[in-house]
This record gives sequence, structure tokens and C-alpha cells, in this order.
Amino acid sequence: MKVFALVALGLVGGLCSSPIPLTAGVQLSTTQSAFVGSTEQLVVKIANTGPPIPQLGLVFRTPDVWFATHRMTDLGGCTVAAESSAFSCGDLAAGETRSYSFAGVALSAGAFHYELGVREMVRPFDYVDDHPGGPDVQTWDENVTAP
Repeated sequence: MKVFALVALGLVGGLCSSPIPLTAGVQLSTTQSAFVGSTEQLVVKIANTGPPIPQLGLVFRTPDVWFATHRMTDLGGCTVAAESSAFSCGDLAAGETRSYSFAGVALSAGAFHYELGVREMVRPFDYVDDHPGGPDVQTWDENVTAP
């Protein structure tokens, strides 16, 4: 009976423990000045410094969404998850570093502001490098002019 109680206590304790937070180094390179009809690039390099990230998502947290303002020509191994305003890029193992290179043709003139967060695309949808004030994000502006 004591063994059963200890096993049950261990299981309950394991279920109540805090998960290991998702952490990673994120670097971004992107075109910031463009013309309508020109091909632009967005490159995101992620070095996972924490536990595995299931279904890595590159999530746009502003009304401007890069895949909506560009006709996508290269998804860099990811898929568009429009309902989540994200690129869904598959699993990223602990300690793995991967670069995602996207290309798209600028669709319309304007000043666009992007904010990109990294999170898992499966519940509980945890963000990478999340803090009480919100997750670390990459921000940039892109100015697209008429040809």
C-alpha cells in the first residue's frame, strides 16, 4: 500500500510541476526597402537552447503579416498557417539550430510594421523566451514603393 501511495504522489507531483520554459536565440534578416513587384527575403535563424519545440511557429503579432503582403515564392520548408497568422515549421529538437529562408514578391505600396514571435503551434501554445510582460519578439519595418 505504501508503494502505491508513493507512486501516486510521484505522479501527482510530476503533473503539478512547472514545464521547462522554451528558450532560443533568434536572429532575423530581412529586406526593409522594396518596390512593388520585387522579390524580397525574410530569413529567421533559430538556435534552440531549451527543450524540444513541437511544431515551431513563426507568429506575426501585428496586423501586418509578411505572407499576406507578399506573394510567396519560397516557404523555406514551412507551411502557411493563416488562421494563426504564422509560418508552421515543424519540430525543432533541443540544441538544434535551423535557418528558415522565405521569399516573396511585394504586392502593394505602403509602410508595413512586423512583429514576429516564436511559439509552439500545439497546445499549450507556449512562446519561446516568454516573460510576464510578453514574449521576446523580432520587429522591423518595410517600406514598399511603387515602381
